[in-house]
Amino acid sequence: MEIKNYVRPNTLEDAYQTLLASDHNALLGGGVWMKYTNKKIDTMIDLSRLGLNHIVLHKDEIIIGAQTPLREIEIHPEIKGLGNGFLSLAVGSIVGVAFRNVATIGGSVVGKYPFSDLITPLLCLDVKLKFFPEEIIDLHDYLEQKHKHQAILTHIIIKKTKGHGYFKKVSNTSLDFSILNVACFYDQTFKIVVGSRPGKPIRATEVADMLNKSLPLSDDTLKKAGNMILKTIDFSSDERASKEYREILAKTYVMRGIKEVIKR
Repeated sequence: MEIKNYVRPNTLEDAYQTLLASDHNALLGGGVWMKYTNKKIDTMIDLSRLGLNHIVLHKDEIIIGAQTPLREIEIHPEIKGLGNGFLSLAVGSIVGVAFRNVATIGGSVVGKYPFSDLITPLLCLDVKLKFFPEEIIDLHDYLEQKHKHQAILTHIIIKKTKGHGYFKKVSNTSLDFSILNVACFYDQTFKIVVGSRPGKPIRATEVADMLNKSLPLSDDTLKKAGNMILKTIDFSSDERASKEYREILAKTYVMRGIKEVIKR
């Protein structure tokens, strides 16, 4: 990576105006994922002076500053309580503790990484992204945007939800990227997300809708859910795994996840 200039603004407005000054300017979160790119950057904008490293609890929401390291999210008591700890478990599966002490939630979300072990469980929850200038976008809607979002992510807002969660990451080693990851959540209705297909995490809405209409669940319904995953979600091959192996994993762990969240 080649960086011509480096700045540390004292206000969000200064950071935003610098970002708009050139399409070749970039924001610096934790910076760990940027090491995997070969971009040429005119001005790197360091957000560390903007006070975005915090977790604030409200009655119905958890508000996380975009500069908050993943490790702080992993060990936070309130976040560990969401879905029986499935979000904390997912964050804890990302590389090692030293890495999670540096990588930030904002950088991990904005990057829209298809291998993300964080985005998959977040898509099971009601999550909003707050940007500067004033704008709040649903996480799913943001991930679906095709254009570059010329704004600064300041906060991730998670609605507190009582329910049971499940997360599974499959990888060659504990420090490797996912071959596949799966998250399920049940709070009177099902949410199912499959990621690292190797495409971006995607909600299995057809499967969830079928399950929601089929309560209480039978063994035949569970098998139907596993088969529907393969018909409604696309998988492909890459250097880590074949399409066929990912399909086997997806069917297996979606069925296990459904059983886990309803405690069958």
